[in-house]
Amino acid sequence: MSHSRIVTGYDGSTDAEAALSWSAETARVEGRALEVVIVAALTDGVHRHREDPAEPVEAWRASALSRLVAMDVVESSVEVRQGPIVPSLLDESVGAGMLVVGSTGHGLASGTLTGSVSQHVARHASCPVIVARPPRSPHARRIVVGIDGSAESAEALRFACERARTSGEPVIAVHGYGPLSNRSVALDETTTGKATRAIATAEQLVHDVCAKIAAEYADVAIEPVAIATRPAQVLVNASAGASLVVVGSRGRDAFTELLLGSVGQHVLHHAECPVAIIR
Repeated sequence: MSHSRIVTGYDGSTDAEAALSWSAETARVEGRALEVVIVAALTDGVHRHREDPAEPVEAWRASALSRLVAMDVVESSVEVRQGPIVPSLLDESVGAGMLVVGSTGHGLASGTLTGSVSQHVARHASCPVIVARPPRSPHARRIVVGIDGSAESAEALRFACERARTSGEPVIAVHGYGPLSNRSVALDETTTGKATRAIATAEQLVHDVCAKIAAEYADVAIEPVAIATRPAQVLVNASAGASLVVVGSRGRDAFTELLLGSVGQHVLHHAECPVAIIR
């Protein structure tokens, strides 16, 4: 995980405030620079006209500056950009350590999770994207990572470990590999054997990935877990007790094209804590 600057999209909404708080705390703890970006535009960048062309950009700027002072972020700035929202955010992502947006918003990222802005940003940003939202468990102390054996999920695990080095949290590496079909759990020798092999294969996969990354992060506690549940639901269930869920931007099998298919949509819509998409 690069320790270059954090870029945060801001529009004065409640969810943008959550993104700013998450970013400011991360910047403060990790010693990073924080750049808050306000985009003044008539369209969202994906062909939708914005409802309010005369947004209170200066009020948002003043609010963001005040919050940064209050949160003691020393190396920070607030920038106003002119142009369509998505291309502006994608431009800002070049060379950044991460791009952080709120889960919804009325201006900058209107309908981030249910609309098209966040989907475009998550697909095309040049750096990791964090979709911030208040966690269901505010005092949760674990980072959950989706593992599928791909190089992208290994990078997601590295990202989680880098964060855990600073936060002191354990990392839970979760591999969802099911569920097993009704035929697989039938009580005859052939199908029971297949089910046993499927479990063993899944457990070996996640253990192998964790063993490789653990050698790089001896100071981080990594717990490998294999669960016979569909990957999206595994991550959503785990998010209820997590401070962050981390996934790769691409993967194999059920994680294939995570952000473009049903798995990624489900995680982004239903996770109960911030979600990090790593590339």
